[in-house]
Amino acid sequence: MKIKTLILMGCMLTPMTGLASWFPYSPLQTTLDALLSAQPQRAWQELLLAVSQSDIDSQHWLPIKNEIMAQTNCGQQLMTDLNNLPAALTLTVISRSGLSSLGYQIKLSAEQASQMQNFTLYNPQGKQLLEGELLPKSGYQEWETDDLLAPPQAGLYQLEIGANRYPLLTADNDTENWLARKGTRNPQLITHLPETVTHCSPPALSWQWFDQGYNQIGLKRPIDLNKVAQNKTDAETNTLIPSPPSNKASYLSASASIFEYQSGVKIEYIHRVAIPFPAKP
Repeated sequence: MKIKTLILMGCMLTPMTGLASWFPYSPLQTTLDALLSAQPQRAWQELLLAVSQSDIDSQHWLPIKNEIMAQTNCGQQLMTDLNNLPAALTLTVISRSGLSSLGYQIKLSAEQASQMQNFTLYNPQGKQLLEGELLPKSGYQEWETDDLLAPPQAGLYQLEIGANRYPLLTADNDTENWLARKGTRNPQLITHLPETVTHCSPPALSWQWFDQGYNQIGLKRPIDLNKVAQNKTDAETNTLIPSPPSNKASYLSASASIFEYQSGVKIEYIHRVAIPFPAKP
């Protein structure tokens, strides 16, 4: 049963007047109570506390997280610590499909840093993933983990910047299934995109061309799904591969991404797939 349906049932059956919770006892009970009381900010704090204190499979808390995102303008109303952030920060969870294997990576990027600050990113087990120094007036800065053999674990990450900590709850979005290629001689891109959370932007798709040294050629080119032929299922679309922009093009990739906000930090999920194309004569 979807979380919104469950909450609506609770609203019809049990007015929140200080009585016992309508929901059965569980680590997520207080989170659901807060949502039922139309208090998404409090629900978010209760959810972070529950995930930090109990071993809860993400399939149980992900619908709740998405409902909180829907009620807070994709998390933008959860930016209580915005004034304490020393830069515009983005945490990106990346999955990549090559010609024969999958790879994963976590990246932290910063723009408009206002002051020099050390940072450390910890995974849900408290293991350090990234560390670095935010430098003012340095424009765009980024730090990446080495390639990971397994998908990054869903759960509560902690971003420590100076004396402040920012909890970031990342989900298992099954990103490696968003994009796939079909065929090799005349390849097509197959998409199975996630359902858009209310008040969040729909998935963005784009092409990127690279030269022999993996330097990007030109700008990203958006993939317009309105021009993509529909298959029998609404969830699946396919499109032909575009022509290379120049004779220097050696590699092509397609990407799909979604994002939300937590504590003023942009949380982005990206899947990239390498697309083969005929070699130049």
